[in-house]
Amino acid sequence: MSPSTSPRFFTEREVAHHCTKDSCWVLLGTRVYDVTAFLRMHPGGEALIRSRAGKDLTWEMEGPPHRHSPNARRWLEQYYIGDLDRGSGAEEVLFGFSQHYLTT
Repeated sequence: MSPSTSPRFFTEREVAHHCTKDSCWVLLGTRVYDVTAFLRMHPGGEALIRSRAGKDLTWEMEGPPHRHSPNARRWLEQYYIGDLDRGSGAEEVLFGFSQHYLTT
C-alpha cells in the first residue's frame, strides 16, 4: 500500500476468513497483512504461517522460541493491506451474542 493511499479497515471476522493457501492474511497487533505470496518463501516453511492464518502473530514474532529480526519485520511491511477495525469487530460479536439469545 502506498503512503498516499488511505488504509483499509477489516474486521476480525474478515481476517479470520482468509486462512487458506490461496488467501492467507495475518495480524500483527492491529495491522493486517496478506502474506499469500510469501508462504512459499518463509524460511520456517509454509505450514508455520498457514497454521496461524487469520490470527494475530504478535506472540510468534516476539518469541520465544524465535524472535524475528528487524529485517523480517521490514520484509513483512510489503504485505501490509490495512488495519483492524476493532469497533466493527466488537459490534459483530455483540450482534452475534444478542442474536443467539433472541432466537433461543
